[in-house]
Amino acid sequence: MPFLCSSQRRTLFLKPDRRPKKVDLDPGLRKMLDLNESASMQARPPPAKDLAQAFKAFFRSKHQIREPLEEIQAMHAFATFQHLQRHNAEQDGFGLSLNDLQTAMDALVQVPEGNVSIHHAFAKALFEEIKQRRETNPSNALISGLKDLLPYVSVICQTGNTMEAQALVEKHWKGHPGRTGRRLAARLLEGFAKENKEEELLRVLVLMEENGVDFDSRVHQVITKHYALKNDVEATKKWFRHPIAHGETPTPYTNAHILRFCLRNNELEWGSAVFRSILETNPDKKTWDIIFQWAAAMGKGVDEVEQMMRVMVRRNPDDETLRPDIETINGLVEFANSRNDPYTAERYISLGQRWNMEPNAETYILQMDYRIKVGDIAGAKATYEVLRAEDVPQNEDLPVIFRLIQALCAAKHTNFYNITSIVADITERKVRLDPDTVVALCLLHLRRDEPNEVVDLLNSHTFHYSLDQRVYVRNALLAFCLDRDNSTARAWDAYQIFRQVFDETPLEIRSLMMREFFDRRRPDMACHIFSHMRHHFNPERRPTAETYIECFEGIAGAADLEGLQMIHNTLKLDDEVEPCTRLYNALMLAYTACDMPFRSLEFWDDITNSREGPTYNSIQIVFEACQAAPFGDRHARPIWQKLKKMGVQPTKEIYAAYAGALARQGHLEEARKVVDGMEKDAGFEVNYFLCETRCKFLSYEVVWVVMLTYSPDWGHCTMPQRGKADKTKLKNGLLRPTQRPGVSWSS
Repeated sequence: MPFLCSSQRRTLFLKPDRRPKKVDLDPGLRKMLDLNESASMQARPPPAKDLAQAFKAFFRSKHQIREPLEEIQAMHAFATFQHLQRHNAEQDGFGLSLNDLQTAMDALVQVPEGNVSIHHAFAKALFEEIKQRRETNPSNALISGLKDLLPYVSVICQTGNTMEAQALVEKHWKGHPGRTGRRLAARLLEGFAKENKEEELLRVLVLMEENGVDFDSRVHQVITKHYALKNDVEATKKWFRHPIAHGETPTPYTNAHILRFCLRNNELEWGSAVFRSILETNPDKKTWDIIFQWAAAMGKGVDEVEQMMRVMVRRNPDDETLRPDIETINGLVEFANSRNDPYTAERYISLGQRWNMEPNAETYILQMDYRIKVGDIAGAKATYEVLRAEDVPQNEDLPVIFRLIQALCAAKHTNFYNITSIVADITERKVRLDPDTVVALCLLHLRRDEPNEVVDLLNSHTFHYSLDQRVYVRNALLAFCLDRDNSTARAWDAYQIFRQVFDETPLEIRSLMMREFFDRRRPDMACHIFSHMRHHFNPERRPTAETYIECFEGIAGAADLEGLQMIHNTLKLDDEVEPCTRLYNALMLAYTACDMPFRSLEFWDDITNSREGPTYNSIQIVFEACQAAPFGDRHARPIWQKLKKMGVQPTKEIYAAYAGALARQGHLEEARKVVDGMEKDAGFEVNYFLCETRCKFLSYEVVWVVMLTYSPDWGHCTMPQRGKADKTKLKNGLLRPTQRPGVSWSS
């Protein structure tokens, strides 16, 4: 028996194939995604025990890192919670303990931007379940009021349902006033302020007074900030002067809002009186910092502000806490940045150096900020190198670092090493890039022909984004594909990434991509996109009759016989699409363009035998098929006679197409009579456009004779030269010359 020799491959110096990074998902999320996929496919869901463990792991992780649940994550977590409630009732607490539910509620307090309706529904379901379990143990009733209500109220006030929260808080205040009452009041006020419901906001203040809840500095801050941001001068002044419980003074945060309010509304005199009165109370260090910023706002120079610092020190010789420090300088630099004054910002940093103040992370962040604003990218990069050594526990530096990356990507002469080094630092810190930065990096890698890097980047970050953020990144890739300045190869790379990462992309966007590659004269790629849609596991992503029509029209424009046969065979096996007249029209166009006019005429029989019947476009298309078919006049005449018998008034395009079918077979006299009838009976004018575009299968000489016969003025036109390229254009490129925007030619 002969042996089969396997081919040997030298592997000593062979670099292994590069594998893309795995999708980065939060702990437990993969199993919850499996539940959603099984539901859409009507398959068996994962075991309830595994889902319960995934739910716990997911919320433990979210609670620890204090990261908000994006919309899609909340949707899958809520679906898992409901599934366990319905299908795991035999387990104690359906597999989730009271602590697990509390952890989930605490994690929901971090509400993201965008659509948060699912967060409200999820929080409500959790609260009802917690409440029900508490009621089974009366000894926990007090704990329920104190521990469970506050996070729930926080969530629903952030999701636009503060009225619902108010009813719960009123009930709670009657039995448990005090410190927790003030915290709940602040949540209600913040919620109504966010929803811009002034009457309800003032109603909360009345309820606080009725229930003995103090008007403390936190409540004072919320109400004053609300009116200051609305630039309501009288209300802002009124509530700023409102007495605060226990002799408390306005917070530095409130004073900062008053400063900006006065500048916006030219209330400088009132603001000066406010800050003079604050000075008389021997303010704390943070309030002094706001006073220095007010002085800068009043036009005081850096030297004058420094003199005020010396006054603060002289007034408090024994209090070491009342000394200007780097936070003082940072506040002044931030104020200068808000006024777009980088020169003064640099002078404040120099002032800090004169006072021997060591810059901290915030100083470098502010310095990077104003350097990026003025386009000093090299200076911002130098500041970043210093910032790297600083400890930033709350990641306050990320926004400005992201802007630096975007600026580097957009630079005319891109330093790729600088970009990758910063991204590597971010990756090492295990933080996520924002969508704008991901888009900038993706486009940079695509322009460098590095699609694998794009896949790794998207797999690492986009699965933590909200639906809106994912759409934003997806649309950036879509725009790259649609940009004709980008090569077809790069556009195809972008599509492949697009298909791999953004599986939720709707059918309309996929169809748009298919049409783009038809327009790029790559019908093979367009047909691959159609095939990807056809084999998608989700029925909503599969092609409809409209998708088939668009594909056949694209194939007709490209005269791609191989693609036509593939897509037509797919249609034959597709039991979800019901053929219609418009679909048959598109098939006739495609087969005619691919030099198979007799096959095209078979679809005319299907149209005439259907309940829907032909349209005007069907008639025009079948006459064009008759032009291309040998002895096509034998098919055209019965159709024309039937039209006349039925009293159908042909359009000028149908007249021209029928005349072309006759002239194509040499029946010029009969064709001339048809054209005469078009002028005399229907009143249509014979023109160059009609002859050229509708009689497209005639020889040039015949078209020229018709032109000279009906309008001698056309004699000055230049006779087009014969040639293969010209014939192809006449035959295929003018299939849809009169198509109006938004109207399909095969309609």
